[in-house]
Amino acid sequence: MLQAINDRIKGWLGGLVIILITIPFAFWGIESYLGGGGKDFAAIVNGEEIPVYQFERNYAVQLSRLNQQYGKNLPISNQQIKQQVLDQMINSALLQDGTYSSGYRISSTQLKDSIKQIFNRDGVFDRDLFGSYLASESLSVSQYESSLKQDLRVLQKRNAIMASSLVTNDEAKQLAAVDQQTRDISMAIFSIDAHKDDAAVSEEDIKEYYETNSGRFMTEAKVSVEYVELKAADLENDIAIDEGRVEDMYNLYKSNAINTEERRASHILLTTGTAEDKSKDVVIARMQELQKKLEAGEAFEDLARDNSEDPGSATQGGDLDWVARGQMVKPFEDALFALNKGEVSGIVETQFGLHLIRLDDVRAPEFASFEQKRAELEQELKQEVISSVFYDVSENLAVTAYENPDSLDAVVDVLSIPVKQTAMFTRHNGEGIAANARFREAAFSASVLEGGSNSDIIEIAPDHVVVLRVLKNEPASRQPLSEVESNIRSIIELKRAYENTMAAAQQAKDKVASGASLESVVDEGWNVQMYTGIKRQQTGEPGAEVVRAVFSMPDPASGVVSVENVNLASGDVALVVLDKVHTPVDIAEDSLNRVKQQRKSDVASAEFGFALTSLQDAAEIERNSAVLQ
Repeated sequence: MLQAINDRIKGWLGGLVIILITIPFAFWGIESYLGGGGKDFAAIVNGEEIPVYQFERNYAVQLSRLNQQYGKNLPISNQQIKQQVLDQMINSALLQDGTYSSGYRISSTQLKDSIKQIFNRDGVFDRDLFGSYLASESLSVSQYESSLKQDLRVLQKRNAIMASSLVTNDEAKQLAAVDQQTRDISMAIFSIDAHKDDAAVSEEDIKEYYETNSGRFMTEAKVSVEYVELKAADLENDIAIDEGRVEDMYNLYKSNAINTEERRASHILLTTGTAEDKSKDVVIARMQELQKKLEAGEAFEDLARDNSEDPGSATQGGDLDWVARGQMVKPFEDALFALNKGEVSGIVETQFGLHLIRLDDVRAPEFASFEQKRAELEQELKQEVISSVFYDVSENLAVTAYENPDSLDAVVDVLSIPVKQTAMFTRHNGEGIAANARFREAAFSASVLEGGSNSDIIEIAPDHVVVLRVLKNEPASRQPLSEVESNIRSIIELKRAYENTMAAAQQAKDKVASGASLESVVDEGWNVQMYTGIKRQQTGEPGAEVVRAVFSMPDPASGVVSVENVNLASGDVALVVLDKVHTPVDIAEDSLNRVKQQRKSDVASAEFGFALTSLQDAAEIERNSAVLQ
């Protein structure tokens, strides 16, 4: 079947098909295409299957988005991404089923309006933008409409929950007042540098820390691999150019160029109708009189102004400006493009009436000669052939490597592709081709690293694929103490300094809590800093850690000293005293409305989450753990 597809699809479309087919090979392995075992669903939710192919597509889309956002440094593992995608699909299935059974519906009008709003550009529905999105997501129009309809039902339910949420004015005022509070503080910094312990770190201390924290001093597992790679560019030299095909392509190019020829036309139009003076015979007679006047030398422009019933061109002497094929009705076009420059046609009948047409000028497009165009056409033809060959060889590479999992020798024999080797690399870092995250992921997969098999075909780029197998494996091991001794010494010294700093800050905090002033408990020469009017969303000084802590401290208005130690990113400790809380009395109307809306949204989110949890608890869900590997 794959070969049949390849035989029928050429050019850029064929290239697109290759990309779409190659991606699943890269992610999931060829066994799923060759009838390998395993479940054919990602999950079953209340008896309804989520197909593996849908899960694969969603995972591929999500991985592509993350790669675009983070590059090589993904914040989570591929397995975590797969888990998130599967959970989202299960939740989506539960919500879609739940909203439908609850009576939520989306009409065709609502669906169309939503699509127009989503794919809107400059106030107008952009069909090209819509088509590009469908192509990028590999969706048909019906698939997208079905998915959007389900999402809109879920949104409909959330909006219904939100609409039913009530927030009183008093509640909104309290929330707004809390949000707009400002606070005054006094603060002293206990510096970690000032509390370093001068006591030497002993060898016994270092050894004890090394043994207790051995997991922190492990080297990463490393592998080197051998691999075969296929690049579309490497096939170029083996492609023979069919001269006949090149000539056919040029003739098509030339024909298309000729068909874009434009002609400047003028005409005289007399309309026909049911009235006696508009009968076809009468109008033809009038046209014949005009023809005689033209033959007698009267100007076409003057006759058009005086007689033509085309209001758009009559005042211009019949001038229609430049016309290309496809812009006029067929009888008019045929007559115009049969004229030589300066000629006037015979009487031409269209649905608009009877015409006399004059060809005023011809604007033929410029097109390159065969020799000028040859290199471009040859390259285009070569790329088309390369795409086809690359597809065939990629398929052969995948099948051969799969059928001979214990060696790359069969690949070399069948495809004559040389075997290459990498230097050692880790799961997270590598050089050369091992800098590619998919390449490293495949090398450290269980089937390759532990099973000793060839990898599935890996897509490095749409025109670049590889198959690899492990050549050398160095498991993770503990670094010798001699290599990490100085590092451990620094860690212990820093740890002791922090403990001393925290102890000093805690002692000072206890004194302040007992009634002492902040100035009296800090070391001599240290300044107490004052900050007034601190806002909840404040940036800059006194720092995000302090601001967060300040707004979690109790109001000192009750007579209790409000004091707290705050750990800073630098390792220092800030001793903070909350002096006063300023709560506004008058709240602006727009602030109240904003708080109400936010509160409604928060309540709706909470209730929506509860509804989802209830659906999960009541549902029968079977997950296929194999798709997460």
